[in-house]
Amino acid sequence: MPRLTSPQTSDLVALSRAIHADPELAYQERRAVDRIAALLERGGHDVERGVGGLETAFRAHVGPARSRGDGEPPAVTLLAEYDALPEIGHGCGHNLIAISNVGAFLVAAAEGSRLEVGVELIGTPAEESGGGKIDLLRAGVFDRAIAALSSHPASQGDWGVSGTGLGVVGRRVTFGGVASHAGSAPDKGRNALNAVIRFFVGIDGWRQQLDGDARVHGVITDGGKAMNVVPARAEAIFGLRAKTKETLDAMVERFSEIARGAALLTGTTVEITEYLPYYAPVSANARLGDVIAKELGRLGVTPARGVLVTASTDLGNVSQKVPTDWVRFPVTTTPIAGHSDAMREACVTDLAHRNALITAEALGAAAVRVATDRALRALLQSGGPRGQSPRDP
Repeated sequence: MPRLTSPQTSDLVALSRAIHADPELAYQERRAVDRIAALLERGGHDVERGVGGLETAFRAHVGPARSRGDGEPPAVTLLAEYDALPEIGHGCGHNLIAISNVGAFLVAAAEGSRLEVGVELIGTPAEESGGGKIDLLRAGVFDRAIAALSSHPASQGDWGVSGTGLGVVGRRVTFGGVASHAGSAPDKGRNALNAVIRFFVGIDGWRQQLDGDARVHGVITDGGKAMNVVPARAEAIFGLRAKTKETLDAMVERFSEIARGAALLTGTTVEITEYLPYYAPVSANARLGDVIAKELGRLGVTPARGVLVTASTDLGNVSQKVPTDWVRFPVTTTPIAGHSDAMREACVTDLAHRNALITAEALGAAAVRVATDRALRALLQSGGPRGQSPRDP
């Protein structure tokens, strides 16, 4: 199996550093896409921009030629991400997700003449907020995908394959009250901020009854504009997470009841709207995980299998439709917090780049294996998109 060349690894690390130093938020990742496209085009690859109607989505293809007249041909997909977090920047390491999947595509491209089906690199924007992969699913971009492969940096110091993940849904909760002078006529007002505070107290009490893997967390985004005015409007945004759709759906209903209770207590109104679309739990495909784990083993890595990741990703939505697996690779030797300044700095270290490049070679080799092994493709298709990870409960 071909390896990345020294010039390629240098270009990939430079790409990672450039994306890391220039963070862009969801759906705005224009410079990141320009940099990725420039690297691919220097290698002779065509880059299709605006895939699925998203300005910052793209696709590159190797293998049997694509024909626009016959619809989308079957392909193994490698999914790159490159959006950043507000204020923290690349505290989730999407600069590394970008280069590990771009690198995997370059590995597969070196075997282009052997491929029986295509291998495609798909750039997926807005994983942190908005759900770019959900947009691409709705646009039909994954309709002919045979398998989906991707990656994610790990803050806990371990390698992993076939990890599962929590589903998440985001809700915006807006309370409406009545403004009044907080000093001379507080009794004439209805305090929307009080409603938000009582809502948070209710959520804190509810946590005692939640499943151990479930999560609910939020921030106040509007608590009023002046200390001497009873707030007529207050708002919070929340994420709710759970391992199964059934649990998450029940949590959403209970969440809504607590919000209505806070409004009743304070004489205010409440409106609940979507803040983040439904990110489905990740359902890893065991057969695909076997292939990736074997390729990592060839490179000297023995990953854990089937570990629950208590974070969420729109890769989960892809995994409900397409056989999917991902590599989680360490960027630190000791555990640190994800989505933090420490994680941001860890995601641009030599260790992070070394492991991202190992991941690239393993994913590229796995993509080639699927694209050249008819029997394996038949097994993936017969098993459906929801093959269980070997150690899932």
